[in-house]
Amino acid sequence: MRKNARLVLLGISGPLLVSAAVLSGMDRRGRALLLLDRALVYAALTAVVGAVYFGIITLGGTLLGSWSGLVAALAAGALFHPVRLRLQDAVNRLFGSERDPYRLADRVSRSMQEANGPAEALASAATAARRALGADGVAVEVVLPGGRVRRVADGELGARPSVVRLVWHGRSMGWLTVAGEPRDPALLDMLARQLAEVAHAVQLSADLQRSRERMLVTREEERHRLRRNLHDGLGPTLTSLAMSVDEARRSLASDPGAADTLLSKARRQMSEAVVDVRDLVYGLRPPALDGAGLTEVGLEGALRMLADAPGPRVEVVLPGLLAELPAAVEVAAYKIAHEAMANVRRHARATTALIRVERRDGLRLTVSDDGIGLPEQRRQGAALMRARAEEVGGSCEIDVRPGGGTEVVAELPLREAG
Repeated sequence: MRKNARLVLLGISGPLLVSAAVLSGMDRRGRALLLLDRALVYAALTAVVGAVYFGIITLGGTLLGSWSGLVAALAAGALFHPVRLRLQDAVNRLFGSERDPYRLADRVSRSMQEANGPAEALASAATAARRALGADGVAVEVVLPGGRVRRVADGELGARPSVVRLVWHGRSMGWLTVAGEPRDPALLDMLARQLAEVAHAVQLSADLQRSRERMLVTREEERHRLRRNLHDGLGPTLTSLAMSVDEARRSLASDPGAADTLLSKARRQMSEAVVDVRDLVYGLRPPALDGAGLTEVGLEGALRMLADAPGPRVEVVLPGLLAELPAAVEVAAYKIAHEAMANVRRHARATTALIRVERRDGLRLTVSDDGIGLPEQRRQGAALMRARAEEVGGSCEIDVRPGGGTEVVAELPLREAG
């Protein structure tokens, strides 16, 4: 019986010797926490297993006889592992810590899955990571579109924190900052990989929100442009046309010559109204995008069709080849040119205009005229053209030419917007 008891006690004290062996690789605070953790677990384990062992010997001695020691040892050995796990879980909950890296990873993953969104998941993950690492503080920084940084923190980082880069599929998502030196670098790397997934989700959420905002701005600019064109262009033209027809009708009997002049004037006004209506329709859905489409006529053909519309003489200059352009870039360039030419025909009072497209590192579109320039409110209303360029990652600027007139310059990268 004494031999069996010694075997049971050796099985209990063995893990304590292993824990003592790893103490030398930890800092002072980590050693103290691990020693207290193991002491509580194995003290309780010794009490429980010892109670089972000696209880079986005491109560089963009359029934089992000399076999009671062996039965007690077998029962203690069978209970050892499940009881240790339960006691370890209880102590972990008591100290708010966890030593099993797989359970730690699962706990962090669950905290992220239970969050309401990527931003909330990031905050939950930072808290779970701090508890998993047993650190005084943890901060997670995610780089958002436009260079903005979203930061969440839990606890205090102190004077000399450790910084780990969050990498997702080779792309840097941000940084994980932990107070002090990490006790378990392998666990820190595992948590960094999980946080990189959350950081990527936060970036995607920010991209989606930014796209929604740009779509809203573009839609409102489209509505504003349509209302402005109806109010300032087509509306006055139709009103003047109605007045000319009424005057011609009254003059038809008394002065047929005057009526003929008024009808000729009405005919010109009708032509202007047709051009205005066509510009409005083309602005909503350019004909080059329907039927054969830009894929057939190409950007060059669409721009030459745009230059043939009534109004000032328009020259189209294309020094290089425009083949194999990204579809989004072609559409953006055409719509910017269409809006710029609409402003030239309605407001610039120009006699000539120039559309120039050059292919360098990107696509450079220039629309200039020799008119009187655009009023300040028209230049401020050019946000629609800027939005078209920004949709593909480019830019668009409007300025006054040194010799008079207006110049629109759009720089569009030759890649699909990501």
